[in-house]
Amino acid sequence: MNAARKQSVNPVSRRKLISGVAASAAAAALPSFLFGQTKKRPLSVLFLMCDQYRPDAFRQYGDRNAITPVLDSLAASGVALRQTYCSTPVCVPARNSILTGRYSHSTGVVSNGYRANREQLSFAQVLRSKGYKTACFGKLHTPGRADLDWDFYDEGRERQRGKPPEGAVLLETGLSTDGRTPIGAPDPYPEDQTMEWHAKENSIAFMKENRDRPWLLQCSFKKPHPPFQPPKRCWDMIDRAKLIIPPAPPNNLADTNPRYWEGMKRRGMDHLTDEQVRDGMQGYYGNIAFCDLLFKEVLETVHDLGLTETTLVIFTADHGEMLHQLKLWTKMVFFDPAVRVPLFLRLPGVIPAGRQTRALVEHVDVFPTIMEFLGFETPRSVQGRSLVALATGKTEKHREVARSEFPNVGKSRRGGYDPTMMQFDGRYKVVDNGPDIPPELYDTKTDPGETSNIYRRPDQQQRLKRMLSEVRAWVKQDAVPLQQRKGGDDEA
Repeated sequence: MNAARKQSVNPVSRRKLISGVAASAAAAALPSFLFGQTKKRPLSVLFLMCDQYRPDAFRQYGDRNAITPVLDSLAASGVALRQTYCSTPVCVPARNSILTGRYSHSTGVVSNGYRANREQLSFAQVLRSKGYKTACFGKLHTPGRADLDWDFYDEGRERQRGKPPEGAVLLETGLSTDGRTPIGAPDPYPEDQTMEWHAKENSIAFMKENRDRPWLLQCSFKKPHPPFQPPKRCWDMIDRAKLIIPPAPPNNLADTNPRYWEGMKRRGMDHLTDEQVRDGMQGYYGNIAFCDLLFKEVLETVHDLGLTETTLVIFTADHGEMLHQLKLWTKMVFFDPAVRVPLFLRLPGVIPAGRQTRALVEHVDVFPTIMEFLGFETPRSVQGRSLVALATGKTEKHREVARSEFPNVGKSRRGGYDPTMMQFDGRYKVVDNGPDIPPELYDTKTDPGETSNIYRRPDQQQRLKRMLSEVRAWVKQDAVPLQQRKGGDDEA
């Protein structure tokens, strides 16, 4: 990289990879069906990622608050996998599952307080061993293994240090309020002092400087994750008058896990005024608009370098955001806005443009998908299933069920792992809250908002028993010891 860029990119030392992943020439990486379509160049991978992005927060899906022309165009040029679920609706374990293709109970990284598992292979490790130059710019959140995966890793400074401009509102990273603090506001600092800006700039420089070799690039934004504080121009893009506060049923959350509402109380989010809610919504959608603007520059660089047809582009998020639906905020629940995620794949000439599917998909499926598209064997450690056949239209079905998990608050801190779990079959969703709290069962065909827990209905008892038995057996499969704690709140 040039001298200026070297100041902002931190190269990491190369370490010996896990035995069994031998180096090979990247030029021999292509599966047979891609020969003749790649201009004699191995495929590169551009992995675009956001944090806490709602699954349907796109203008193309009818969300009129979302200003997403670039991501809409990306989806239209490839496949949109509309029923993709994260392994855990919280940052660190979800990102570790994507990277390793393994469920949280099989990585030992079950919440935000745990270090990554260095004994398990990642797709970045595999590609690095095949001669790919690998880089991650922006939010990584797989603590303790960056040196294994990336030739270059730079998180980027989020804001300048020091006192903010006089009269400016500066929000905290976590989403909470004392009754006076807003939960959304315009950012008083310049755009070029955000993590996202640095990630975009570093990503563009990396692609330009590695245009003649295959690479894996993860351009990873923290937004729209809190603070809901976009640049002023993006805050102003959102028409506040058109923001509709989501309605909630009269007995909202009465028959669900008590931790959902208790979490809102701890954050001071249980008695928000309508104006506070609109502050949060305006900030959230402003964050999305900012991400879309920056992704535009990254994708334009791919085009300008002549790499569009030889670059597999992936866009996803680690989990979603409730955004006051059911009066809940953030994630850590199994309602669809939190546990379902967007997933787009683009590879011109291979993936049909404009394809959409509601086949059930899990985040662990990303790793083997990358391997198959690039022509590499998927390591045996991977628990996911390749999406190539689904993405290319050779099949319309992928999984029978999708599953997710989250630590049982207060019980998973004592050294063991006692999770709550979700299983979804495309219509019915069961949530196992453990032995002390009744389960939840939703019929998403008749109740798409998941507002009516039908677990008591006599006609659902057989289904409830079967689904609970299946998800309880699943969480015991290939379980590993919990990883070392890194300090802090593991359930924040």
